[in-house]
Amino acid sequence: MTGVEPSPAATVVLLRDGAAGLEALLTHRPASMAFAGDMHVFPGGRVDTADADPRIAARSASCASIAEALDLRLRTDALVPISRWVTPPGLSRRFDARFFVAAPPEGAEATLLGDEVVATAWRRPLDALDAMADGRLGLWLPTSTTLQQLAFVRSLEEVRHRMTPGRLGGMVVEETADGVVRIEMPAGGGVAGQPVNAYLVGRRSFVLVDPGDPTGDALDRAVAEATARGGTIRAIALTHADPDHAAGAEALRERLGIPVLVGPGGGRHLPYPTVEIGNGTVIDDGDLTWRVVETPGPRADHLAFVVGDDDAAAGLDSGPVVLAGDLDGVRGARSVLGPPDDDAWIRSEARLHAVAPGARWLGGHGP
Repeated sequence: MTGVEPSPAATVVLLRDGAAGLEALLTHRPASMAFAGDMHVFPGGRVDTADADPRIAARSASCASIAEALDLRLRTDALVPISRWVTPPGLSRRFDARFFVAAPPEGAEATLLGDEVVATAWRRPLDALDAMADGRLGLWLPTSTTLQQLAFVRSLEEVRHRMTPGRLGGMVVEETADGVVRIEMPAGGGVAGQPVNAYLVGRRSFVLVDPGDPTGDALDRAVAEATARGGTIRAIALTHADPDHAAGAEALRERLGIPVLVGPGGGRHLPYPTVEIGNGTVIDDGDLTWRVVETPGPRADHLAFVVGDDDAAAGLDSGPVVLAGDLDGVRGARSVLGPPDDDAWIRSEARLHAVAPGARWLGGHGP
C-alpha cells in the first residue's frame, strides 16, 4: 500500500436481546463529518495517546481521571474480537480498525454525547440492512458486512465460540488450471483464520472471482498477479454475497473502476452498485467467455461459472472448469450463516452436472 498510512482504530459492536432477536447499537454521524459523514456506524474511533493511560483506556486523560474517581475499570475480557478492516489506499484518511463485539451491562442505557453523533438507535442486523437497501439508512461497507455476519447470530456466546479470529495463515497462489489462478486469501470477511479462494481467470484480460479478504495485502496480490501476466482485472464476479466471499470487492471496484457482478438479489445488502446476472448470461469482460448458472441452495443468489466448455470460450487446455463457490458444501470456517435451502441445493448440483458434465469443480474453500 502507498500514500497515507492507516491509523490504528477500534470499533465495538454492542449487542442486546430485543423482542425479535439480537439488536446492535448504531450511531448516526453528522453529514458534516469529513470521514463517513451521514453514515450509521458502530461506536469507535482512532487509537489516541491517552488510550495508553494505565488507569483506563479512554479518549482523554480527564475521562480516565473520572473513571478512576468512580472506581471504574475497563472490562477488556468482555470484548470479543471478530474482524479487521483496512481503509483502501488513495483516501486522505485511512484506518486499520479492529472490530469487537460486547454486551452492555444489564439495564444499562447507551448515551453518546459530542459533535460526532447525531442520534443512536438499536436495530436488528437484518432490519438495518433492509433499511440500507431501501435507501432509508446509509452504511459503509465494514458496517454492513458486520451486520451481515451477525444477522443469524443468537447470542454473544455464539459469536465467541464460532466467529472469533484464528491464526492468520499465508497467501497461497497457484495455477489451478489453464487460465485459472487460485489465490487463497487468509482472512475472508476480515476474519483471520477464515481463508477463501479467489480465482483470477483469463490470460491478459482477467475476471476476479470472490475477493473476500478486505485487509489489503490479498487484494494487492491479485492485482499484482494480473500485472505480472501482462494484463489487468476487468471485472469482479461473486458466486454469492456472503462476507467471506464478497468483502474485498468494493475496494477493488473503486480502485480499478470495474463492475461487480452478482446473482439475482445478491446486491441488496451491499452498499455499492452491482450488476445482476443470471442463467444464460455470458461474461465476456475477460478474454475467456464464461457461462453463468444460477445455483441457489447455499444462498438464493448463489451462482456458478462454467469456463472453457465450448469453442466460444476459447478453450482451456486442461478442460472445462466450474467455479462452484460453496456449492460443494464447504463454507466459511468462522461464520454463522443463514439456513440453506436443501431442496434447491440438490437441484442446483444436478443442473450444474447436466450443464457441464465431467467438468472439474473449483470450490470456495480449501485446496
